Amino acid sequence: MIKKYCHGKHGTKGEEVCEECGALTEYALFRLEKCPFKVNKKFCSFCKIHCYKPDMRERIKDVMKWAGPRMIFTHPVFAFKHVFQMISYKRKLRKEAKAKANV
Repeated sequence: MIKKYCHGKHGTKGEEVCEECGALTEYALFRLEKCPFKVNKKFCSFCKIHCYKPDMRERIKDVMKWAGPRMIFTHPVFAFKHVFQMISYKRKLRKEAKAKANV
């Protein structure tokens, strides 16, 4: 998604990304590597721990807001799978919250 964003916003071509987007990619991969919940967690947006610095979190949100809707045209299967997984994950979280409330 960062590459797609960089191509659209910064005019890069092919496999190349600008310095700013390259740094964001490295940061995101580093944070993902260090995530204590990566086995059980699907989406960072639902995490209770926000391990991204606030400025980097805003940058990655901008990337997702811009590139997310465009994924349907270049990677439709991946995009629909992602949406389906997000809906399923939200349902699971709601069920868990209800179960805790009823205890």
